[in-house]
Amino acid sequence: MIKSRCTSFSFQHGSALILLMLVLLLIATAALFSGLNGSTVRIKRDKTTASALAEAKAALIGYTLTNGTKPGTLPCTDYENNNDGSADTSGSNNCKAFIGRLPWKQLGVPMLKDGYGECLWYALSPDFRNQMTVANRKLNPINSNTPGTITLVNDNEASLGNVNPVIAVIIAPNSPVNGQSRSGEASDYCPGDSLAGNYLDARGAVNNATGNVVGDNYTFKLGKADNDFNDQLVYITAKEFYAPLKKRIVREIVGNVDVPSGLFRYYQYPLGAPHNDYPCPAKTVDGNADCTLATGFVPYNDPAVDLTYPTLGTWLTNNGWFVMTTYQYITATHIKVTLADAFGSFSCEANANVVTCSAP
Repeated sequence: MIKSRCTSFSFQHGSALILLMLVLLLIATAALFSGLNGSTVRIKRDKTTASALAEAKAALIGYTLTNGTKPGTLPCTDYENNNDGSADTSGSNNCKAFIGRLPWKQLGVPMLKDGYGECLWYALSPDFRNQMTVANRKLNPINSNTPGTITLVNDNEASLGNVNPVIAVIIAPNSPVNGQSRSGEASDYCPGDSLAGNYLDARGAVNNATGNVVGDNYTFKLGKADNDFNDQLVYITAKEFYAPLKKRIVREIVGNVDVPSGLFRYYQYPLGAPHNDYPCPAKTVDGNADCTLATGFVPYNDPAVDLTYPTLGTWLTNNGWFVMTTYQYITATHIKVTLADAFGSFSCEANANVVTCSAP
């Protein structure tokens, strides 16, 4: 009988061990799949966020390139509580705020949201706003010598010197941290209010909700994500902004057979009795031609040098682009326009009615 009781005890003990091992295995398996599932969700959300940020950045650069009369400017932020995707301005000279939601309607893109369903936020250097009077713009010109006024820092609050200063930042707020109050995800509008502190995070001495603003200077943090900070930022550097803008401006000055503006217009016009040559260079930046020169400034004051948009020539003058541009009169039917700055140079040549553009 003793042997039987021992055998029974051993069997029960062995069964308990097996059952315990099965339970532990099930727990480990559940934890593994839970971790995999959570990781998959995070990866999907991160991809959504990265895609939205990239599209917003491209749209902002595209906006400044295709602006008919004010190339180089950016829209104001969407700041009002209606969250309608439209830029909110203050009179004819200012934005209501320089930190706000992305004005996706002005940019011609869909409502862009991060992986948590939150609309993107955006901050721009104030001088780059498209809401400014002509008199004020003359005092604050935009050309490729004009720096942004936004500084980026890391978690140690050291400047990211290789990119600073930047012209604009786009921020994905992601999920709430530190008791931030939000109204939750919405499918057809941006949820919540215009209080940046409910969406953008603070760490150390830097608060992304205020940009630590001093005058026109802002500071934003690119920090490591954790439980109290999860803002994701992309930014637009001066090189990214001005390299394509410079090309737009040179092409606009020269024109071509498809867009008969600028110098090419002079060559082709007036209709029925075209010049079939190009104007002489200007001796000074005033744009008046002087045929004693082979190289000078663009002779934009000749009435036949008519830019596509009537106010574009004034815009280029007021913002100092012609000062940076060289006009070479190679022959009467062959000219070259070069715009040079700290990021390099870009040229377009017009040889009779053929225009080619490339870096020199």
